[in-house]
Amino acid sequence: MPLPRIALIHFHLESNRAAPLTERSDFAAQGLAIGEDFAQDLEKRPVLASAGIRGFQEDFGDFEPVPVFAAFAGAGGMMDGAFFDELLQAVRDRLPFDVDGVYLDAHGACIATNDEDPDGTLISLIRDIVGPNTPLVVTLDLHAHVSQAMIAGADFIAAYRTNPHVDQFERGQEVARAMKRLLAGQQTGRALVRLPFIPPSTTLDTTRGPYGRMMKDAVARAVDPIWNVSLCAGFSVGDSSKAGVNVTVTADTSSVALKTAREIGQTFWDDREEFQTNLTSIEDAISLMSDEQTPRIYGDVADNPGGGGHGNTISILRAMLEAGVENALVGMHVDPDLAAEAVQHGEGAKFYAEFNRSETDRQSGHHVAEVEVVKLANGPVARRRGLYAGGSQNLGQCALLRCAGLLIIVSSIRRQLCEPAFVERFGLNIANFNTLVVKSRGHFRAGFDEFFNPAQVVEIDGPGLTSPELTRIDFQKTPRPIHPIDNGVEWRADEDGLVAGQP
Repeated sequence: MPLPRIALIHFHLESNRAAPLTERSDFAAQGLAIGEDFAQDLEKRPVLASAGIRGFQEDFGDFEPVPVFAAFAGAGGMMDGAFFDELLQAVRDRLPFDVDGVYLDAHGACIATNDEDPDGTLISLIRDIVGPNTPLVVTLDLHAHVSQAMIAGADFIAAYRTNPHVDQFERGQEVARAMKRLLAGQQTGRALVRLPFIPPSTTLDTTRGPYGRMMKDAVARAVDPIWNVSLCAGFSVGDSSKAGVNVTVTADTSSVALKTAREIGQTFWDDREEFQTNLTSIEDAISLMSDEQTPRIYGDVADNPGGGGHGNTISILRAMLEAGVENALVGMHVDPDLAAEAVQHGEGAKFYAEFNRSETDRQSGHHVAEVEVVKLANGPVARRRGLYAGGSQNLGQCALLRCAGLLIIVSSIRRQLCEPAFVERFGLNIANFNTLVVKSRGHFRAGFDEFFNPAQVVEIDGPGLTSPELTRIDFQKTPRPIHPIDNGVEWRADEDGLVAGQP
């Protein structure tokens, strides 16, 4: 008996409308393979064979993969529309109409210059090609903005349940089990409820707090006849026209799915005032750094490359230098010009470094200081913890610089510092530092939890494109009114909801 033919697609971009355009070259630098290139990279480059796809492969059993494309760029600005069109054409050219099933591993919060809902457009195209009866299963990030097109086209949707994200492999396993049920002839109904509410990014830790409690309660609802409950908070600073907390439920029927989604959505809305930021000013953070008895990790949450931030604001760095902070490591400062200059000077050299020489965003700032090139690095880094566990990551040319009492990691490719291997590649022992400042919103918690417990985590209120203080974001496309930006927002779950599939 022939093996089932399952098409595989990996499409991942979290778009921040205020960030610089995400182009084809950004995908190529981080993870792009089409057709046969993707088939080869399924084995040799796990960064493209996503954790979701690896989980699917392990749980489903034997099948004939039909690799269509893998396109991964993490987080950035809107996607270049011409490249999105190129990927859609790759689907038309490479997705056979007669496959037995399709697995799309997506992010769900992409915006393109020519499309407000690229994930929905991609799902709709897949459905048009394979027809109404071929199973299509989808995994999403929990920051996804689910749309009507997405629930109409997908038979099954499963979003991450963890933030920091550490369950991508398990969600791949989950959609593999759903694929088996669908191939056996079972059908689903889906429902989507969207709330006029944007929770600040730093309130979305699923290990604690209101979101953790609500996620646990929502997941507990996923028992027959309910296949899955996905409680997505959305991408707070993305400025998406689909913005807002969204509850997606897959069940035997859409009526059951809608009832469940409305109940969960109403609970989330009723508890919305629990989602409050608790940030530490730069001044207070500097004072904490003088405490030599308690090592701490500080998240520069407003300049998170994992949310589209530049990764190069220098306000915290400058304050540390002015205060004479010592035994501290700062990273990663994304500055290709400075990294290249350090390489040109070589290890052991001293020179006056101009931070952000080419940057035009006033929030990033500029700074000149004498530095010493301690060590250089290039090429892929084997990843071992948290969000990035497994596979490898290319950070481009990197340099470890010493500036007064600080060590600074400078990278060429924009990635958040939530992986200890990005530090350890320089021969550094993280446990030896009293202060570690990372440009990351929350994923650093899972990456560095072997060194810092929750009580040793400080979230700094600095400048940047990913600030959790939403009044600082210039929203242009986000639906209004929306809580907490606008006052007096009213909403009732029983007046909201979209359905698809089995009635």
